[in-house]
Amino acid sequence: MNKKANITEILMVLVTIVFTSAVVLILVQADIINVKGQADSPPILNTEFIPLGREGYLGIKEFQFCESIGDKYNCLNERNQFYVPSGIYFRFEVETTPFNNQIMLVENYRIKDANGNVLLEAEDKNNLNFDMRTGKEKESVYFKDRVFIEEGDALGIYTLELIITNPLLDKKVTLVKQFEVVE
Repeated sequence: MNKKANITEILMVLVTIVFTSAVVLILVQADIINVKGQADSPPILNTEFIPLGREGYLGIKEFQFCESIGDKYNCLNERNQFYVPSGIYFRFEVETTPFNNQIMLVENYRIKDANGNVLLEAEDKNNLNFDMRTGKEKESVYFKDRVFIEEGDALGIYTLELIITNPLLDKKVTLVKQFEVVE
């Protein structure tokens, strides 16, 4: 008889816990009870319980400075020397492997003038630039961008640091290229 009483008590406690939890969740969903949370915390289902290194490849290929870029991302008049004022166009190819058939790439860059001063920092907190689904083992993605050199900017050798990140693979690659600004 004692065992039946213990099982009944345990079941009563479990039913009470489930009922209380259900009431609290209903009150939260109805906004009767407010829950303070952290906006920056990742969802619990996004947590990796067994940390594993993600395999994959990320690389920058075929980087070019251009006078202009055509409709099909082709470089028109490749050069490394630009006149003040002018637009400096650049194109490049990123080759990466997908993670769960998805590719996500982020482009950031920094430009330093001839004196080493940072002119442009294009890092906008991982601003997503490219997202797609694919069935291929490796995918090539083409990017193009431009910056402007204006009157009064220093003459000399400028440095472009191109940073490409694949957040799905947790990989980052950096390419450093130089170009010259003349009168």
